[in-house]
Amino acid sequence: MNKRSFLQATLFVALTAIAAPGMAADTNSDPGEGQVSINYFRPDGNYKGWGLHAWARIPGGQDTPIDGVEWLAPMKPAGQTEEGGVFWKVKLSEFGKSGTVWYLIHKGDSKEQGGKDQSFDGNKIKQVWVNQGDPKLYTSKEEAVKARQK
Repeated sequence: MNKRSFLQATLFVALTAIAAPGMAADTNSDPGEGQVSINYFRPDGNYKGWGLHAWARIPGGQDTPIDGVEWLAPMKPAGQTEEGGVFWKVKLSEFGKSGTVWYLIHKGDSKEQGGKDQSFDGNKIKQVWVNQGDPKLYTSKEEAVKARQK
């Protein structure tokens, strides 16, 4: 390998690491047994700093973030799909007995879906899709893609 090829290869590896810090090589957003999956799509493909804040809401009690998630340290994506979106996979048991998945996709104080707390029944719905700037929660990939084309 000549010096120029070596430098190009080194630069490619470095830029790849910078562009997707903490992002796994997983491209399959389908949730595993006992999991739910939240997909997020940005047309610009820039996910740097965007994360998932997720918590269990206990009736009459205090909201409890899932393990390892804090407002200033949201959950990083588990991977990126071939279509260019990212996704998070979370154990349904993290959300308590009700199975209601409470979440917010955010980058600092910039929040998706109108900035409001979002939820879905993880016992009935195992995977959802969110499009940048769209307050709607989609329960099928096809619906989410169709909405992007409007």
